Amino acid sequence: MVLTLLGSLDPYAMLAGFFFSMLIFLSGVGAGVLVVPSLIVLFNLDPTLAVASGSLFAFLAKVLMTIGHAKQGGVNWTVGRKFLYLCLPLTILSALSLTLVSDPDMQVAVDGALMLLVLLAGVLSLASMFTKRIKEYLSRLSLSWLSAITGFLMGLTGVGGGVLVVPALSSSGGLSIKSSVATSIPVGLILSLAVSITFGSRGVMDYALVASLMAGCVISLPLASRLFSHFSEQTIKRITGLFIGLALIGLIEALLESLQLI
Repeated sequence: MVLTLLGSLDPYAMLAGFFFSMLIFLSGVGAGVLVVPSLIVLFNLDPTLAVASGSLFAFLAKVLMTIGHAKQGGVNWTVGRKFLYLCLPLTILSALSLTLVSDPDMQVAVDGALMLLVLLAGVLSLASMFTKRIKEYLSRLSLSWLSAITGFLMGLTGVGGGVLVVPALSSSGGLSIKSSVATSIPVGLILSLAVSITFGSRGVMDYALVASLMAGCVISLPLASRLFSHFSEQTIKRITGLFIGLALIGLIEALLESLQLI
C-alpha cells in the first residue's frame, strides 16, 4: 500500500510543495497568496478547488511548522488566541458562503471574482512587505479590525494567514518580526483547517495533489528550520516576494483568459 501511494505522487507537485513550505516557514507568508495562484496556474485547478486544496495543504504543513517554531520558543500563544476570537468565525462563514453556490453560470462569475480577490490580496502582500506607507497604515488598525479582514479573506480566497497576520502581530500585537512569523503559523493552521473542513465536507478537494505537496513539505522542513536562524529578514522578504510576484503574473494571465480578453 505504501509503494502504491509513493507511486501515485506527482513529482512536480512534490517540488512545488518543497518550495511552498520553505517560504512559508521562513516568512509566514505564502500559504494562500503563493499556493492558491500556483495551483490555479500550474496545476489547472478551478479557483474554488484551489482554495480548498491549498487550505488543506496549509493546515497539514503548518502542523509540522508549528512544532518546529515552538521548539525554537518563538510562538506567542496568548496573542495568537486573541487574534483568533473574531477571525475564526468569520473565516468559517465566508468559506460556507462559497459552498452554497450551485448555479453553473453563477459559479463562472464566482471563479472570476475569486481570482481577482486573490490577485488583490497578493498585491497587498507585496506592498506590505516592501512599502513603509502600507505598513504604517496597517499598524494604525486595531488587532480586531485586522482579525476581521483576515477572516473574510481567508474564508473566500485562502489568502490572509500571513499577508495580514504577520504585520498585525508585529504592529498591533507588539511582537518582534521573527516572533510574529512563528506565531502566525499556528494561527494560520487553525484558519486553514476551518476552510478545508468547510470545503471538504462538500466534496471540494483534490486529496491526491495535497498528498504530493505534503511529501515535498516533509522533505523541506529540516532545511527550512536551519535556514530560519541564518537568513536575514531582508533576504527572506526578497525571496518570498520574487515567488509571489511570479505566481501573480501567472494568475493575471489566467484571469484575463477567463474574461476572454486575450
